Amino acid sequence: MLRLFFAQESGETRSFWDIRPGAVLLSLLCLTSATAFAAKKKTEPADALPQLISTKGSGPKWTTLEQLKQFAAKGDPQACFELADRSAEGDGVPRDLKQAAVLFEQAAKGGVTNGWFRLGKIYHDGFDGAPDYGRALDHFTTAAKIGVVEAQHNIGAMLVSARGVKRDYIEGLAWLIVAKKSGAASDAETQVRARLAKRPADIAAAETRAVEIARDLPHAMVHATRRSAAAAGKPLATSAPAADKPPVATPKGLLPMTPATPVVTPGKP
Repeated sequence: MLRLFFAQESGETRSFWDIRPGAVLLSLLCLTSATAFAAKKKTEPADALPQLISTKGSGPKWTTLEQLKQFAAKGDPQACFELADRSAEGDGVPRDLKQAAVLFEQAAKGGVTNGWFRLGKIYHDGFDGAPDYGRALDHFTTAAKIGVVEAQHNIGAMLVSARGVKRDYIEGLAWLIVAKKSGAASDAETQVRARLAKRPADIAAAETRAVEIARDLPHAMVHATRRSAAAAGKPLATSAPAADKPPVATPKGLLPMTPATPVVTPGKP
């Protein structure tokens, strides 16, 4: 119970609260109990199962592999990408490159643009050891045009090493310059410049071409010719479905300058 008093002292009127000690003690007990209850409610079980790191947003959409598969089956782009990555690596599921390719493409069409890059890498390496360089370049081109620097590098590497295409140092160096300026972790540009040291006109042409590519990257085309069609002068098709959303994952798989060199494969995204 609270009582309000007014006292007269030295011509001044003062007010004060008279609070009973019992009421103070009761209030403190209630506050302590409520705090303890809230703390207990927020405590996580010591044996809680670990969650899969899988989605964008504040929390994962799935916490188990089975749930991941269910989201992928429903067409969730991020789930398709993660399951594709696991299928490509044999991580928690049987290794299945064909299934990975299907899922990477589904993820890419849903906005996970790194899916185009990973799809290109699968075709480059081949499902059964037989690469499909034409389709690899198609998918690398789509990824490169939306800013995947490793894809830009891989285009250059394929051109200067004549992988499925007629060798073209100028176009290849141009794409390597674009990749390097975009942040690609590779010394390939330096290597090609060294090869062309006695051909300064080619280096100058590549630098001019690199500026042209970078000026309108989303609409850039790869100037290349299939080796099998080189005599006929037929251009290499580099069209692939466009993706209009920003990348959501870190790519992996820089191609070496020569096919015999082991592929540099950074850690998982």
